[in-house]
Amino acid sequence: MGQSTPFPRQPETAGHLFLVGRWREGFWVARDLEGSAEGIFRDKKEAIRFAMSEGGHPNAVMLSPNAVEPSFGRGVR
Repeated sequence: MGQSTPFPRQPETAGHLFLVGRWREGFWVARDLEGSAEGIFRDKKEAIRFAMSEGGHPNAVMLSPNAVEPSFGRGVR
């Protein structure tokens, strides 16, 4: 029999995925889908900049066509 090789573990610093969208209050929200980080911003550019910085990789941002509510620390809902 051949030897099995375990899947490589992703490092703890692996990036997160952020959802960015406009909140009904007029602000922009960037929320980590794992619930570990979020921010509320005055404009879309700043929300995307935050998400890309915190996400750690170029594909860290998903723009939502729907309203995105901030979780206020309650995690993903």
